Amino acid sequence: TETDPVKLEISRIIKEVNTRSAEVDNLISSGEIKIKTPKIDETGDIEIHAKKRDDLWFKIEGPLGIDVAVAHFNRDRFTFFDDLNDIVTTGSTTILNIGTLTKIRCTFDDMLNSFSGTVRISKGKKDEISMTEEGNQYVLSLKRGTITRKYWVDKDNYFVYKYLYLSKKGLTLISFEFSNFTNFGTSTYAKKVEIRRPKQNEYFRLTMENVSLNQSYLDFKVDYPYGDVKMRTWK
Repeated sequence: TETDPVKLEISRIIKEVNTRSAEVDNLISSGEIKIKTPKIDETGDIEIHAKKRDDLWFKIEGPLGIDVAVAHFNRDRFTFFDDLNDIVTTGSTTILNIGTLTKIRCTFDDMLNSFSGTVRISKGKKDEISMTEEGNQYVLSLKRGTITRKYWVDKDNYFVYKYLYLSKKGLTLISFEFSNFTNFGTSTYAKKVEIRRPKQNEYFRLTMENVSLNQSYLDFKVDYPYGDVKMRTWK
């Protein structure tokens, strides 16, 4: 058993963050998504259905109300319907596939965190953990291999303001920032989430206008016109 008081305290904080964040579940939300990269600068409407810890469905509609994409990702597999090009892609839920399809190159858990406005901190047995404090925030560092994840946690309500992945040299690979918070039970969720990949000059923003929690029925079906689409499978 762990006896190091710092490590025990970090474990306590992570457990508290995850317990509270788990309260925000079975959600249906709608709002706006903004994508800005060197090649794209677009805003669209988004509807999200999320069930922790395994299901994320979303529909993005672009300008003029054209359906752009409907997708269902779970931890292992995904289905992604690109309405504009009539292509249905299925395959494994990998960072590469998520990045290629959504333009946000991140893990399934990062996507679930972003689209639900809540953060679950995953801690591996081999992670090197440390902590500092900044004002009213705990700053947790979890190092795995050459990558370090840093989380800024509110000391009173245990929500995560932001977290980021740092390279071996300490450069930010990707950052997730949460704001415009709403309280729910002992939990808190963000209605605005911003994702940045500084080196690639990529920026994404999710702004939720309507959020409904604890929905008894969530639909994860990806509808597309059978026979009229090109099907492809990715590894």
